Amino acid sequence: MSRLSRVGLVGCGAIGTYIAKLLNDKFKNQARLSFVNDLQSEKAVELCRGVRARRAVPLQTLISKSDLIIEAAHADIIRQLVPLSLKKNKSILVMSVGGLLSIANLDSLLAKTKGTIYVPSGAIAGIDALSAAKQDGIRSVTITTRKPIRGLAGAPILKEKGINLDLIKGETVLFEGTAREAVKAFPQNVNVAAVVSLATLGPDKVRVRVITSPAYQKNSHEIIAEGKFGRIQTLVENEPSETNPKTSALAQYSVAATLEKIFSKIKIGT
Repeated sequence: MSRLSRVGLVGCGAIGTYIAKLLNDKFKNQARLSFVNDLQSEKAVELCRGVRARRAVPLQTLISKSDLIIEAAHADIIRQLVPLSLKKNKSILVMSVGGLLSIANLDSLLAKTKGTIYVPSGAIAGIDALSAAKQDGIRSVTITTRKPIRGLAGAPILKEKGINLDLIKGETVLFEGTAREAVKAFPQNVNVAAVVSLATLGPDKVRVRVITSPAYQKNSHEIIAEGKFGRIQTLVENEPSETNPKTSALAQYSVAATLEKIFSKIKIGT
């Protein structure tokens, strides 16, 4: 990235606001938050008032004029935003990673573009080791996500299966299936499953369990991978974000680490 790259931010909620402040504080010598966009235009205008952003603009304008695009909105917009960005040879950092699994022609788009998709590791550890292990074969990958009840409110699977979170009294397995199925069932909660699947066996082979309990106070993700390399097991217990209980504070920090890697002259880690 060149000095003072023009950054376009899509999504002006809690995570978007965090990223905007991050760009203006930590990365002010490398990038400028030039354009913002949100489906709720008043949020974009409010963000521009609170940070040094140039202006709120339509999505197409943001894509055309930005050097780097950052998505901090929701999985639904990914199906539109990523193809449009790649077709214009733009690089994009994606927070709603699960949305990538719904783009049927993603490989074709990547083959034709000069742009790059950046995927933060999110609220998990071990992506570097998993990526290395993939080089010599991974037989199986499972990820078990445990979340407090309040962080799962609004998940599509709850309505689909008629699950009332208020009636849960003890540890309960809400979901077991593939990573692809998991991101559809919990689009705001298990982006880490999409990250792990993209780094390893793919969304139809990585297995996911989602568990909740009234006793849970933290978000946790346990990953177990086995193959020729041996066995990898990681467990991360995360504090929920103060501004968005559906995500972990570490997921926000991973954006800062990814931007650091993009802008830095030294790249550390696999």
